[in-house]
Amino acid sequence: MDNDAQQRRREGSRRAQSARERTTAAQSRGQQRKLGYVVVGAVVVAVAAIAAFFIIGGSGSAPTGTVQVPVLAGIHSPPYIYNQDIVIDGETVRIPPSSGNHFPSWDQWGFLGEPLLPELVVHNLEHGAVAIWYQPGDPELAGKVNQLITATGSQCIVAGSYSDMSFPIVATVWGYALPLDGFDEVLLTEFIDEYRGKLGPEAGLCRGESATGSMS
Repeated sequence: MDNDAQQRRREGSRRAQSARERTTAAQSRGQQRKLGYVVVGAVVVAVAAIAAFFIIGGSGSAPTGTVQVPVLAGIHSPPYIYNQDIVIDGETVRIPPSSGNHFPSWDQWGFLGEPLLPELVVHNLEHGAVAIWYQPGDPELAGKVNQLITATGSQCIVAGSYSDMSFPIVATVWGYALPLDGFDEVLLTEFIDEYRGKLGPEAGLCRGESATGSMS
C-alpha cells in the first residue's frame, strides 16, 4: 500500500473516531440533562410536600398513637356519612368522625358533659376544633376530661360523651384521630397543642367563635 493510501486510511480512521467521540459526548450530555430533570423533579416534589405539610399546620410532633384518617368533603347537607372504621395494627376499630358533611350549625364549645352529635361536632372540626369523645357512664373519666379542658382552656375544644367507638376516649381533629385505651393527660395535651385551631377547611374560625360562644 502506497503512502497516499495509508494517509487516506489514517485520516478516515481519525474522522470515524472523532465522530464516535462526538456521539458519545452528545449521549452523555443527554443523560446528564435527564438526570438533572429527575433531580429537579424530586426537589420540586419534596418542596411541595413540605409546603403542604406546614400549610395544614403540622409541626411533625404529633403525639404517639395519632392516626391519619381519610378526609371527606364537608358540606352543610346530607348524607352524613363518616370514615369511622379504620385499621390499626391489622385490626379494624371504630373511631368518632373526623371530617365530612355536617349541619349548618356547630356545637357549643368547651366541656358539654352530655352526648355529642356528630353532625354538629364535625362542623366544629371544620373550623379547627379539637373534639374529645369519651364513653358514657364513667363519671371519673368525664371528670378528668373536664379538668383537662379547664387546664388547657376551652378555646377551639368541644368535649362530651359518645358510645359508637372502640375506645374509652378519642380525640379528633379534621383528618386525624388519637384513640386511647384510657385517659392520658400528656398525650391529650400534646394533641391539643399540636392541632388546636390549625386543621380543617375553615381552620381558625373556632378561635373567635369559642371566645364568644356564638353559633351560626
